[in-house]
Amino acid sequence: MKILHRYILKELLGSLVFGFLFFNFILFISIIFDLTELLFIENAPPLEVGKLVLFHLPAFFDLVIPVSILFAILLAFGQLSSHGEIIALRSGGVSLFQIERPVLFLAIFLSLLALYSSAYLTPWCNFEYKRTYREIILRRPTLQIKEKIITDLKNRKLYAYRLDPKTHRMEEIILYEFLPEGDRLFPQITLAQRGWFQEDVLQLKETSFYQLGENYRITQQGRFSSQTLYLKAYLPQKAMEKKTLDEMNLTELRSMLEKEKANPNPIEEKIRRLEVNFHGRVAIPLATFLLSLVAIPLGIRIERGGKSISLGISLIIVVGYYVLFLAGKLMGQEGLLPIYLAMWFPNILIGAAGVWLHLRVALS
Repeated sequence: MKILHRYILKELLGSLVFGFLFFNFILFISIIFDLTELLFIENAPPLEVGKLVLFHLPAFFDLVIPVSILFAILLAFGQLSSHGEIIALRSGGVSLFQIERPVLFLAIFLSLLALYSSAYLTPWCNFEYKRTYREIILRRPTLQIKEKIITDLKNRKLYAYRLDPKTHRMEEIILYEFLPEGDRLFPQITLAQRGWFQEDVLQLKETSFYQLGENYRITQQGRFSSQTLYLKAYLPQKAMEKKTLDEMNLTELRSMLEKEKANPNPIEEKIRRLEVNFHGRVAIPLATFLLSLVAIPLGIRIERGGKSISLGISLIIVVGYYVLFLAGKLMGQEGLLPIYLAMWFPNILIGAAGVWLHLRVALS
């Protein structure tokens, strides 16, 4: 039996690696253009861009691991079935469970791996991605400056009519500053003829500034030959370290959820959003095992185990699952369905389909 298990795993692992690399590459295309621009056009440090790539990859694992094992099982069992090996094994007294046992153990291992990635690895990588990207921007703020486009620099908004792409020198600059001190309804407006960045410092030349009061009247104005602005003063460390939901691990998410529930005046909408995020982090990774249950009997029924057929079926199943998941997420956030039912219904449906298909194959 060990020889059989090694043979099945050998058929499976090659397709699993191919599927994992292929689906990661497809999803990675969505960010490759931005990273290429950072590297080749904006001349960002290659090491920093490489770190961005590594930090972004785990964000795909939640989806890539389930679809990869689904594709690999469909292809491997489709080939075994088309060559008559499944029929031969079952005719020799080998049960379906004995054939699929190593695959199910592999699916359980990958489910746990996907769960760890979703719960801890991906949030940490998301936070490090944001931190690294901001460090690049702070060292070279011109990376986000575009000609004739308003750029948000925290409490400042910058507009440059002309921008030299080689020297990053700007001309005809308008700067809106929302000053933190005092009770000001309107921003301070600064006009400059020329300007450029030196790391986190903005140098302006031939500047004029205007402060507006009530009825849009100018209350203060002045002119300077040069002006120096420090950007980091408006980017405190606490703001840099504040995490979004996508950057919180499962423990931090649960802690925030319990804290909000213990609040004397809890915000129901926030609680639903936290619960949906928490259950979604667990539901999608565990779908890896449930999709494997569906894939094995489907693969056996495929007459020809070609890659195109397996890939097509994999995408149809995963897209269907993900549509149901997104629908459940929306209904859960809006309070239209209980959170448990909304977030776990796709898994329940896939699991039931897997059991039904197994029974059909076992009894045939």
